[in-house]
Amino acid sequence: MPQFQYEVKKGPGEATTGVLEAESRRAALARLRDMGYIPVSIEEYTGSVKRDALRSAFVRIRLKDRNIFFRQLATLLDSGMPLTRALSTLVQQTENPKLSAIIDQVRDDVQKGSTFAEAMERHPKLFTSMHCSLVRAGESGGMLEDVLWRITSFGEQDEELRGKAISAMIYPAFLLVMGSLAIFILVSFVFPKFIKVFDDFNATLPPITKIVLAFCGFMGHFWWAILLAVIAITAGFLSWVRSEKGRLQYDTFLLRVPVLRVVVQKYVMAQFARMLGTLLDNGVPILHSLQIAVDTLGNKAIAQEVGVVRERVAEGDSISSGLALTRHFPPMVVNMFAVGEESGRIGAVTKRMADAYDVEVDRAVKAMTSLLEPVLIVIMAIIVGILVISMLYPMLTLSSNIV
Repeated sequence: MPQFQYEVKKGPGEATTGVLEAESRRAALARLRDMGYIPVSIEEYTGSVKRDALRSAFVRIRLKDRNIFFRQLATLLDSGMPLTRALSTLVQQTENPKLSAIIDQVRDDVQKGSTFAEAMERHPKLFTSMHCSLVRAGESGGMLEDVLWRITSFGEQDEELRGKAISAMIYPAFLLVMGSLAIFILVSFVFPKFIKVFDDFNATLPPITKIVLAFCGFMGHFWWAILLAVIAITAGFLSWVRSEKGRLQYDTFLLRVPVLRVVVQKYVMAQFARMLGTLLDNGVPILHSLQIAVDTLGNKAIAQEVGVVRERVAEGDSISSGLALTRHFPPMVVNMFAVGEESGRIGAVTKRMADAYDVEVDRAVKAMTSLLEPVLIVIMAIIVGILVISMLYPMLTLSSNIV
């Protein structure tokens, strides 16, 4: 789609310039007028479009960017602005170029007659089935603004929960990376220099020193091969995890690791409860809500269990009875769903449960990191200690012989 560079005014103040995409110059003028601007000049943009496209190809749309989009859109619609004009405004003020391009496409689809939900469904990598279902329910019920605020609340709570987990893991990850890097430098570049020293003195080396020197000699000559192997293994692992079968196996493994299992389980429980509560409170049918949970839950092993629960609900069972037969849903979740089904307030009950699990996740992450940090320090200290002692012991033996 061609781009047009424009200069506009919105009053007696200074002119504003920018670039927008449109099917024609007339369409660009109409869009600027819809946004409340007075066009001063508009001409086809001859800048580096390819460079902009290349730059946006490497830009990632973060969860925070999506949450800001929903919050700003809800604010604009609450102020009485029409949907297409609100989307046009967000195209101009969104800093992420990839997200801005998607909003522009959504706006064009809406202008051509599509519903907002249908336009969002054409971008499944950004808008999940939960977002599209909620927006569809909001459009049909005439409460799109309220639904967007609920989507915003859901997204920001999810972002806050992820942020706590990531923040808690920053220090252990930094410790692991720096410790591994230090060991790699010692073994590959520092300790191999001792081999020539020991050879010159024809020293008798203990077994541990011989093993370390053999390993250091190998690393000194083939460190690049080890580095390439690590990169290849990492790339292969990421490719395996991104596959459907690999992701299921990986998520199942996470649920078997003793300490990590608690964090993953509590996080997915919070995500599942909040997602289901939000969907049901907005009129999405239970079977469709469960299917959305199957498609969007972070852990595919638990999502597979939700799929089995959905099948039982389709056959006439209650959600709580289906959850009771699963392996990874704790009794508290089952009992809370049973209470919600009996009282007819399952949406409110699940949201309250999600808030409780948010606190549990925070505590579980802190407990895991408090255990992980000293373990990493001890492991790194043992490895470095063995390496240093294996080098110092023969050096001390040589110095005593010289004396």
